Amino acid sequence: MFAAFATRSDPRDYDDLVRDLWACAGRKVSPREAEEFERRMEAFPEVGCDDSYLLDFYAMSVMGIPFEALHVLAGGGVRRALACSESALEVLGEFREELDDESELWDAERQEQLRVISGLRAGRHPTFDSCLASPVSRRLAEVLPGLVATQRAEQDEYLARIRRQQQARE
Repeated sequence: MFAAFATRSDPRDYDDLVRDLWACAGRKVSPREAEEFERRMEAFPEVGCDDSYLLDFYAMSVMGIPFEALHVLAGGGVRRALACSESALEVLGEFREELDDESELWDAERQEQLRVISGLRAGRHPTFDSCLASPVSRRLAEVLPGLVATQRAEQDEYLARIRRQQQARE
């Protein structure tokens, strides 16, 4: 999802970050490791985007998920685990209006989270690849091109409007 929306970062850098975080799953991250991960996250130019008309805003929203996951790995406990879960649901919630079934992805993500929690209780640990193969990931891959196209059209219209306003002032 980051790769689909990011306009200034190399998607492979995000993939590397997420894979490195996954490599830490099952153990507590040291304060030094957490600082290094935060530094890597903050290096993405999309992180500072707060304009919801821009594609980078959605890339920034996606970046909140590994940020919260990092704090879970650093010993953040239940509060941070819930924040991580909510971040993932909020990102998908941004697109409810664009989807035919407003709750389709949100419900699928919630069910996937419950499945993973159940597996963790049973001693099964998800992997990066198993998460990519999940039903919600597969469905997201199907609808993401349309979501990006819609957001890109809105961004282009927004930027054109700004340019027209600037030209009118000159």
